[in-house]
Amino acid sequence: FELCQDMSISLQRYPPAEVLSGKSQMYEYDPAGIASVLSKLTLDGVRVWHQAKVLAGRCVEKDTSYGSPMLRSPLEDSWRQKWAAVSSVGDGSGDAAAAYCASLGLHLPKPNPFIPEDLSLRPLLADPPKLPSPLSGLAPPVGCLFHRQDDLLKQPKAFASFLLYTPFLCQDVESYVKTELFCRCVEESLTEYAYDAEMAGVSYSCSVGSTCVNLQISGFNDKLGVLLDAVTEKITSMHAVPQGVYDIVADAYADEVSNAAFHSPPYAQCSMRFTELTSKGGLFPSYKRHAAFKSMSRERLDGVVDSMFHSSGCHIEGLVLGNILPEEAKELAQRLVRGLGVTKALEVLPERAEAMLPDGATVWKLDGTDEEEPNHAVVMRVQFPYCVEADMLARLVSKVLGSKFFDILRTQQQLGYIVQSFSRCTMKFVYLLSVVQTEFPLDYVRGRIEAFFDEHYRFVEETLAEDEFDSCRAGLLSELQTKHKTLHEEAGHYFGSIVDRTYDFERRGRGIQYVEKEATLARLKQFVTEQARQAPKIYVQVHKTNAKEDKPLPDGAVIPADSDGIRLWTTHADTVQSFAGSAMWMRIPSEVGVAPSRL
Repeated sequence: FELCQDMSISLQRYPPAEVLSGKSQMYEYDPAGIASVLSKLTLDGVRVWHQAKVLAGRCVEKDTSYGSPMLRSPLEDSWRQKWAAVSSVGDGSGDAAAAYCASLGLHLPKPNPFIPEDLSLRPLLADPPKLPSPLSGLAPPVGCLFHRQDDLLKQPKAFASFLLYTPFLCQDVESYVKTELFCRCVEESLTEYAYDAEMAGVSYSCSVGSTCVNLQISGFNDKLGVLLDAVTEKITSMHAVPQGVYDIVADAYADEVSNAAFHSPPYAQCSMRFTELTSKGGLFPSYKRHAAFKSMSRERLDGVVDSMFHSSGCHIEGLVLGNILPEEAKELAQRLVRGLGVTKALEVLPERAEAMLPDGATVWKLDGTDEEEPNHAVVMRVQFPYCVEADMLARLVSKVLGSKFFDILRTQQQLGYIVQSFSRCTMKFVYLLSVVQTEFPLDYVRGRIEAFFDEHYRFVEETLAEDEFDSCRAGLLSELQTKHKTLHEEAGHYFGSIVDRTYDFERRGRGIQYVEKEATLARLKQFVTEQARQAPKIYVQVHKTNAKEDKPLPDGAVIPADSDGIRLWTTHADTVQSFAGSAMWMRIPSEVGVAPSRL
């Protein structure tokens, strides 16, 4: 509502191209201009605004909106003299003013340690790198640090994210839950800095990822080191978590993990089960975390910080972007190591891997976890080994078919309110996904999905026109070429390549080049015929446990018989265990020195 109102006002005041930014966009960062404005905030510039009917005799001006009596005037001489006397007590120094205020029983708030003092932009190279570059001269436990100095946004801000790999996190589900709770206790304890950080334009987060803790800081670059010191000091001081902090965190965590385990919508349960099936290392499903949390207490978090960063060792990789020089980026990493007191480096990182699906089609039927949920869900995933070409072609298939999938299955067949088809990448694979949450029988809905793709794969192979393909390709190209508007957005372009330890920052550029020069209608048809139709796929079906009857099938509709050779799984834990032993796992590199060897 507020955005619509602001845009309506902006339409009256600004050119069409500037309606979204309105009065908020600064065309050029101008430190001298800002300093000039601030210099005018002096006692001589203070004005008093009188506006009240009881002051009608004094208020000789009129409010232009309502005609109310008003007056804007300088300070009265007697006021100015009194204020000036107070502002220059003693020798006129800040200390003298503070002492005088203290004598009156007044005091200033504690200084905000994060307020930036240096807002200058760091000098750029004549030809600055367009992608993050590895920094040299690093010592273990810092394995690699990537840096790119901003040359687009040109603001005095920076973003830094550090991945702290620790074997303790993924040795078992209890350790994972301890780490999650500890990181949240750290964030809760850091609320003492929350107001100062917000006022100073900086932020921080400490969260758990796959086999690592992710520590992020961002905002005005001048005091990011001070902020990082405050965060690491809080982390290392919490050998024993205060009971009050633990109670707040545990209460929120209990609700969150319980809702995730037992009250997630059916389509989300499909995704959680698939992740549990095909991922190895550092991730534990919500129902296991819920069970482990039941035995947790504040005392069980004692010494977790030592287990995470000291006794088991640690390996650090990071990304630093923005108005920051290479040496300053390295200094941040060194402050992190000093602040955490990490002395023991890892020789190998915890294992991570993703599984290839078995050939052909698989249907995995599972019961839902929420007895009050009236819907079923089915999620189909078609799997391709990752490469830039598969990624771009899968995106093009989604561009061509995504709206048609929604129109036919949602609008025409009315299978459910949540109906979508899209593509996604993981560390090792590209997926075409189709999601339907429904009150119709699941096997009927799965048949509708199969029928849609059989018909529309044929549409791509035989009927798709060049102009429609060109329109979809142009849309994808526009998305890929959109420049980032914040440092967080820029980090999103690169961070996945650090997480999957390929350090392939050119991936997006190669995707753009492929779509511009190599993606053709003929190649898309070939991809559908030779790869999409033949690729392994799995339908994860979550069946409601609610006693409510399914919606009746439309007139003349029937539930199709399963095709020959389809693979059927009907158990949960046994299927996960059996699949883990038989699947081909694609390993994510775990060697500590893999970054230098790839660069």
